[in-house]
Amino acid sequence: MLQGVKKVRLFAVATAVIALAACQTAPPPPPPAPVAGPKYTPRAPTTPFGASANTIVPQLRPDGLRQTINRDLGPMETLWHVRAALNVAALSCTGPQYARIVSDYNAFIGNNKRFLRNANNAIISKFRREQGGGYKQAHDRHQTSLYNYWSFSPLRRPFCDQAVQVSQRAIITKTEEMETFGAQALMELEKPFTDFYLAYEEYERDLDAWRVQYAPEQARDAADETINTTGLTEGG
Repeated sequence: MLQGVKKVRLFAVATAVIALAACQTAPPPPPPAPVAGPKYTPRAPTTPFGASANTIVPQLRPDGLRQTINRDLGPMETLWHVRAALNVAALSCTGPQYARIVSDYNAFIGNNKRFLRNANNAIISKFRREQGGGYKQAHDRHQTSLYNYWSFSPLRRPFCDQAVQVSQRAIITKTEEMETFGAQALMELEKPFTDFYLAYEEYERDLDAWRVQYAPEQARDAADETINTTGLTEGG
């Protein structure tokens, strides 16, 4: 009898343990491992004003100026380069905000015929002294380079903005003040270019940093190209 009672008690205890275990909640399964998404690569820096990636920036001189066609000029040459800039502006600056440049340019030429003629003759004489028999071809190449400089299409808008301001002063400046006017006007007309050169150099630095981080192959290629170019330059 006692053995029967013990068996019943043991059975009851076992049943209670099983029931208690069944009541306990099973631990949640571990969360799934995160799926790695695609690696984000920001776009490479772009050139300022949409200029060509092969644009050559003039070097800085010891005096802080860029080595351009507008360096080391006498007073008459300076005014002649301003005249060339206004001529390019009169031909290429379109839109109502620039409409007066043509009439201003014509008035500037008409008011200063003798001064500009003397400036042109002085420049031709300089080429004759320095170039000898081939001075005409050298002068023509210089004039072409000068017009090409002012015609740099990515800077058309900021150049025209400067030119319209300069042209308004050109028509009210007296001939005896032309040299002073020319020096100031040349600086103003060159400002879009000097600002662009700084921006382009910053773009080149940003591009180098982007290549190192996101395109090391391009960074190596660019370094090799620089080495090759330097070697060719020194060898030449």
